[in-house]
Amino acid sequence: MRGWVTHAFKDMRLEQLPDPDSRPGWAVLKTRVVQPSVTEVQLFYGERSNSYDKVKKKLAHGPEPLFGHEFCAEIVDIEKDNAYGLAVGDRVGATHTEIGTIGRDFPGLFSEYAAVPLDALAKIPEGISDWEVSALQPLTSCVHNIQVLGITLGDTVLVLGQGVMGLNSAQAAKAAGADTVIGTDMRPEILEMAKELGIDVTIDASKENVVDAVMDLSHGKGIPFVIEAASGSPQMGLSGGATVSEAVACVAVGGKVLSIPHFHEPVTLDFNYLRAKRVTYMFPPELAHPGEMTLAARLVAQKRINIDPMITHKLEGIDKMLEALDITANKSKHGALNPAQVRFSQ
Repeated sequence: MRGWVTHAFKDMRLEQLPDPDSRPGWAVLKTRVVQPSVTEVQLFYGERSNSYDKVKKKLAHGPEPLFGHEFCAEIVDIEKDNAYGLAVGDRVGATHTEIGTIGRDFPGLFSEYAAVPLDALAKIPEGISDWEVSALQPLTSCVHNIQVLGITLGDTVLVLGQGVMGLNSAQAAKAAGADTVIGTDMRPEILEMAKELGIDVTIDASKENVVDAVMDLSHGKGIPFVIEAASGSPQMGLSGGATVSEAVACVAVGGKVLSIPHFHEPVTLDFNYLRAKRVTYMFPPELAHPGEMTLAARLVAQKRINIDPMITHKLEGIDKMLEALDITANKSKHGALNPAQVRFSQ
């Protein structure tokens, strides 16, 4: 089979690889569509993010078939009567597994076939495209975060940053029953999309002071739930740590802040200010599980969450992976929102 092998940071090559072995507790998958996650792109380009030290250590020992945990695939080999009720022909996506991260602790789906532990796999219902399935893993995490935050009927939520995780979080909050969702970003075209996807109020951070605008909207009280989805490396078009300070300034007394991104460098916070406001500052909790991916897929199939407009670049052919990495790393340049996706097979 063919698969992409990373030889060093910024050096990935399409090569012939041995077919994956069938073994108990795992399924062999045929890749339909895959997208490089933002974290994977940061790692490929040598940016410090989650698993950076692990990837650097692996590459120090030689080329590795890395990455590929956001995908749509078909099961082509699996033990019968397994405990997960999965079978040959099932269309699946994946969350993380107890064994580790797909594409970092063992080969992922930047190849035509791959073996994946059964505890990661979610059978996908009808009514959702292969492209949308590949974008489910980030949505699943956002659905899980909304559940952990406890957002429900009538709540007001602020989402800083309207990238993939921001738009997913905002839509998941609406699906959970939030009455008012406020979204901020510096890109007018993205704010227009946010409105089309059901976000109630948008703030253009390139023209307005976000904290002042939020305080005006909340009559000086702040917002009970704040989701910070814009931090990260400016090299990837992210805010650095500026939106962390905005999140803390915008949250209401006794409110909750959840930061989604991995930080590329240390961020400073005034903990006395957090204490004075009795703020609960959170990060994504334990990893989402396949049942929550199935829920996310149903929300898409039921049109309660719409992710297809976010998938702006759909490429055909395994040889397009380097182009997908470049598009995902330089979204503003290419007019992309979601990571670029690549179809390997039907």
